[in-house]
Amino acid sequence: MSHHRRRITVSERVHVARSPHDVFDYSQDYGRRAEWDPSVTDAQVVCESPRRIRIAVRGLGRFTVSYQLFRRGQRTSAALVDVASPWISGGGGSWRYEPRDGGTDWTQTNTLELKRPWLVLIAPLMQASLRSTMRRSMAEAKRQLEAATHPHATPDAASGSAAR
Repeated sequence: MSHHRRRITVSERVHVARSPHDVFDYSQDYGRRAEWDPSVTDAQVVCESPRRIRIAVRGLGRFTVSYQLFRRGQRTSAALVDVASPWISGGGGSWRYEPRDGGTDWTQTNTLELKRPWLVLIAPLMQASLRSTMRRSMAEAKRQLEAATHPHATPDAASGSAAR
């Protein structure tokens, strides 16, 4: 059987009026991921070193995010492994956190490797859906981070609830 594969890649950037460390810490805390990313239905830390997270994504399936690079406040790079999905066979991504104008330019680049050859027919729809999901979730993370009142506060501190 041929293993013809098609990849879709989407990059999105948002400026957040918080430090790179604040944006990094919030976006990389999988215990809080569903607060800003509604596509994540479950996330469990499997291992911290090397960092591996087992995650379920609405409409996509389950997979393990296996970090190749984890530089706090700067960038991450990860591969999707142990994939259980009718749609994808793998993928990965890299996120960057760059200081600018007293805040952070946060860039996500995510790639999905489509599992079946016929999926190339709907690849443009899948790409548009991935882009839309990334934009909405990053906008929500930005909203929550910027709503925190203390410069080093997490969104929980701004609302008065205890951080996890």
